[in-house]
Amino acid sequence: MVEVYRGDLATSYTVQNDYWTDPETGIEHYRDLAWYQSKGYDTDSSVQGTAEYSGTTNNEDVDAGIDFQYAMSIANTLYNYLPEQIVKAYAQGYVNYGGNKELALAYTRGTKEYEDTFSYLIRDDGSLIMSELEAMSNIESFKSTLAEVGITDFTEFQDEFEGMIEGATSPLEFQQRIDLVYNNVIDRIPEVKRLFAEEYGIDTDNATIFASLINPKIEDKVLKGTIATVNIAAEATSRGFTYSFDKFNRLKQLGMNVETAAKVYESAGSLIEQAKGVGRNLELSTIEEAALGDVKSSERLTRITGEIESQSGIRAGARKKDDKVTGLLES
Repeated sequence: MVEVYRGDLATSYTVQNDYWTDPETGIEHYRDLAWYQSKGYDTDSSVQGTAEYSGTTNNEDVDAGIDFQYAMSIANTLYNYLPEQIVKAYAQGYVNYGGNKELALAYTRGTKEYEDTFSYLIRDDGSLIMSELEAMSNIESFKSTLAEVGITDFTEFQDEFEGMIEGATSPLEFQQRIDLVYNNVIDRIPEVKRLFAEEYGIDTDNATIFASLINPKIEDKVLKGTIATVNIAAEATSRGFTYSFDKFNRLKQLGMNVETAAKVYESAGSLIEQAKGVGRNLELSTIEEAALGDVKSSERLTRITGEIESQSGIRAGARKKDDKVTGLLES
């Protein structure tokens, strides 16, 4: 890297060897050392100015009498919502280009300060995804949406916010994602906490659970699948049946849904106990597989419920819907 200096500037610049598009002409310039030298820069640090501004440039069409303090007043008037380092960069550009606002803005967007702050806005061709104000407004909307579900520490979300800007995720789309998670999980928080503790090894609170599920890096189809697995697991764990997250996920992949899970786990405990009473060992997996349409499991479950009926004096049988066992029928 080469540092370049100019007598009318108190700061140096690192030669980036990149491209800059002139906003007035639309012409793209390759910014190498020769480009900087053509603008009056030198590699000799002894030429560097000592004042924050000099009011002089190499552009004959600009006002050479603008000082830095005046430029700062203009910058603050136009861009007071931007970070301080960006406002200062604009002021320096305003001085460099003698009050030309378009050139000052183009200069600002080419500085390291701008790249450090807004690199996520810059497309490969140098154009912006959206304006700085739009991006900052969207991020505030993202934060407001998170706050609605109890997430108030946004420290870990900055990369995700920027990623959503790059991916053109609107505040409305993010709100919909939050609503999907909240509405499907909020009533099952105790069971979800246990599952997340086992699956991810973290001591979760409500905000952490929501933060995990709404991570923008998780595709919507994966998110919906995760929620479905969590809800199936919640039906089971709330009734004392505990598996690993992976096991519940496999059941979901085999066709288990929340409605089926509710019916299976609601009656499974009673059915297993009654089977013990007639000397039969009925496993939960048999009931689950029967509910998912496995023929052998369905036949075994039917035989056991038949024995329960004959030995207990009640009519016991497998409740079926669409040829799938969903629970125990008694009368």
